[in-house]
Amino acid sequence: MRLLLLGGLGPYPERIMSFPKAGHTIWYGSTHYLPAVREQIRGVPSFAWHDEPADVALELALTLIREERIDGVYSLLNAWDGSNALTAALLRRGSPVPVVRHYKEHYVAPNEDERTCIEQSTGVIFLNAASRDYFAEVYAPPRRSTCLDADPIPKAYLAGTPRPKLSATDERPHLLVAGSAQADNGRYDYRATIRALCDQGVHVHLYGSFRRLDPATGWLLDSDEVAESYRALARESDYLHLHAPIPPAHFVEEWSPYDAGLLHAPDSRDRFRPFNYPNRYTAYLAAGVPIALSRGDMPSLQSHLEALGCVIAYDDLSDLATHLPAPTAATAALHARDQLTFEALFPALEAFILSCLG
Repeated sequence: MRLLLLGGLGPYPERIMSFPKAGHTIWYGSTHYLPAVREQIRGVPSFAWHDEPADVALELALTLIREERIDGVYSLLNAWDGSNALTAALLRRGSPVPVVRHYKEHYVAPNEDERTCIEQSTGVIFLNAASRDYFAEVYAPPRRSTCLDADPIPKAYLAGTPRPKLSATDERPHLLVAGSAQADNGRYDYRATIRALCDQGVHVHLYGSFRRLDPATGWLLDSDEVAESYRALARESDYLHLHAPIPPAHFVEEWSPYDAGLLHAPDSRDRFRPFNYPNRYTAYLAAGVPIALSRGDMPSLQSHLEALGCVIAYDDLSDLATHLPAPTAATAALHARDQLTFEALFPALEAFILSCLG
């Protein structure tokens, strides 16, 4: 295939190198922020269309499709990265080649760009069956569809030797939380969860990037104020341990000693929660760390992980500690991790795109 990838790459942008490794030629038109990913996709011709007016970006995409004899467009990934708008504009113009739209995360808020992408794309890839069924209640079904995760961890980051669990030494549970940490009472605000766990004598290891949302731009910005709010918690309790974020190559070595990993904090405003597969879940499993989920809170992910045997479902935070450590779930995580890499998913993704190109 000669394929234009259009949109925002999200975590692990290097995963798209699976296309050239399989013999395909790709170009990347960014609708988000190209400098953040350029180093990971060296060798792929890339264009910062997010810096252009919408009509100019559309003309640039059409010109590239024509001049490079592109076979199809693979549009990805999220509702917030600008990919919906440019993909919809291309479809409304009358795309000269098939378009495959891949959704990772949406906000359950119908709009016309989303309608165009769902109803007019040649094929649509949904995150899972629950996400697909939601769209089917709102829009006419796409001509072709399938369900695949969008950004699981690349296989390279399974390297490393898992270490023994810390709980085997001190007989106290050790929980992992990784990613952005905020102080806005949203899904990345872990302060209440941390307090409740530390009060029970549960060690919490937070590998956080402390950030605040800039309402003017929608970007998450580093925040000393947010960082200090978590440092204050660490001063209050010996059970909270703050760690610097680590690169994916160190996940196994650094995280494998923990008993379970927590994902998003409770947030009633998070309307995508029932469907979501947060990208960090495959990173946790890569290190042999099973996922701790409040029972029924994220039903799609819970069902997915129950089938693999690597979820710890709990009724409340006081109940969670009684389930830890969980050696059976940890062993299942190590057994499941190979089948949850992007490379394991890629043949199905490749086959679906090829089927849409005819």
